[in-house]
Amino acid sequence: MFAKKNVVAAAALTLLAVAAHAQVTVYGNLDVSVGRKQELNKSVVSGDKYAKDSRTAVDSNDMTDSFIGFKGQEDLGGGLKAVFKLESQLALDSGATEASTFWNRNAYVGLAGDFGALNLGQFENLFKLEGGAFNPFGNSRTFSATDRNTIAGTDSWSNGIGYVSPNLGGLTLSAQYSAREQATATPALYSAGAYAVSANFVAGPLALSAVYGDVRNPNVTTGTIGSAAKARSALLGASYDFGVVKLFGQYSQDKFTVKSLSGESKGKFYQIGAAIPVTTDGSVLVSYGDRKDTTDGLEGADKIRSLSLGYTHNLSKRTNVYGALINERTTDGLAQAPDLKGTTNSFAVGVRHAF
Repeated sequence: MFAKKNVVAAAALTLLAVAAHAQVTVYGNLDVSVGRKQELNKSVVSGDKYAKDSRTAVDSNDMTDSFIGFKGQEDLGGGLKAVFKLESQLALDSGATEASTFWNRNAYVGLAGDFGALNLGQFENLFKLEGGAFNPFGNSRTFSATDRNTIAGTDSWSNGIGYVSPNLGGLTLSAQYSAREQATATPALYSAGAYAVSANFVAGPLALSAVYGDVRNPNVTTGTIGSAAKARSALLGASYDFGVVKLFGQYSQDKFTVKSLSGESKGKFYQIGAAIPVTTDGSVLVSYGDRKDTTDGLEGADKIRSLSLGYTHNLSKRTNVYGALINERTTDGLAQAPDLKGTTNSFAVGVRHAF
């Protein structure tokens, strides 16, 4: 604890020093809710049904991440700027940091200019960014089927190099690479690291996105030797704002391989959703997601079907209240006789404040 306090103090002093020479913004988001959550308990089975655990709790990060951030830039002349961003996710229900790494969302410094932006450090990966942009529930850990059932729900990538192009007539290209560093492949483990590339196109009310990547174990620092599994994933997204309703759609496909096993597992996911303004400040959110996984050499499939419904209301430009629920139906059918099933229902009401 003493060491963590020293790290935080040192970071604060560094930011104060930088602030004297650069434009620095302190910002963040606070999300806290109360609700009833259910999770399947797959260690307990009755007939073909899983048991489920229920809890009533005050939670943080239900609809959006709670975090505090610092970002800034310095004009270097000739159209070139130095930029940085530091973001730490928070758990408001306990006052703790959300992860063992303090700056667990973003922690990078880079250069930006007419060529785009080149950053070094840790950053939210492209799957997460694009996954949240094309779902009415964004990157909600609790209510977004995309975040819960695709690689979009993975953590930020460390040891990274990231590039974002300038806007090319509505088209933006991005690339990210997470270096392997100390990771070494073994007969049972792949090397760590990851890469992803994306294209995002916006023209008025229409937005389109495509992301492709190879992901092994990118959210690590040192002391690891890799990952037992790797995923090659693609995520497509589209949205169109009609004014009276904004429609969303996503399709994802994954191929998983395990170093010590032959064959591969395949996952397919789609999501359709809508955000429907019902008042000047309020919108109804609805989303349906469907995930199916199969494995070479095994009969059957694992399936997850999710239906989310919510309402958000802006009390001001920075303060919002919401209520949401999700029904999730799981079928584990790979080599199961009979298929094992389970249904969970979770809901929460909460308040968000951005600063």
